[in-house]
Amino acid sequence: MNGMRNKVRWALGALGTLALVFTATPAEAGANGCNHRTCISVRGSGLHVDSVSASTTWNGDFTGHFHIWGGGLDRNSATGFWGYHQSFTVQVGRDLPNRSVVCAEGWEHINGRMESRGRACEEIHF
Repeated sequence: MNGMRNKVRWALGALGTLALVFTATPAEAGANGCNHRTCISVRGSGLHVDSVSASTTWNGDFTGHFHIWGGGLDRNSATGFWGYHQSFTVQVGRDLPNRSVVCAEGWEHINGRMESRGRACEEIHF
């Protein structure tokens, strides 16, 4: 009788653990990073990306444009002055392929030429 009781306890414990695994909701995820004077912010959960934003670092103001690309994205901002707390955001609203790399690069426009102000990238994954 004790052997049967132990087997039942083990089975119920295993079922309880299995139920927790399949009912747990994923935590909100996102990614942020900076390289030189350009920052990237990816908002979403898992492979689903809500938006990708490019911005400058503190004291990294410039006149030019941002380019966001990767994972099927390829967008340029308007040319203008980009100061701290200003960002260029691309609304995505879909899943991107696992292991996609999304990048943002700031381009300063100086006397008819463009100079990179940094490229920041983040990987999209489970």
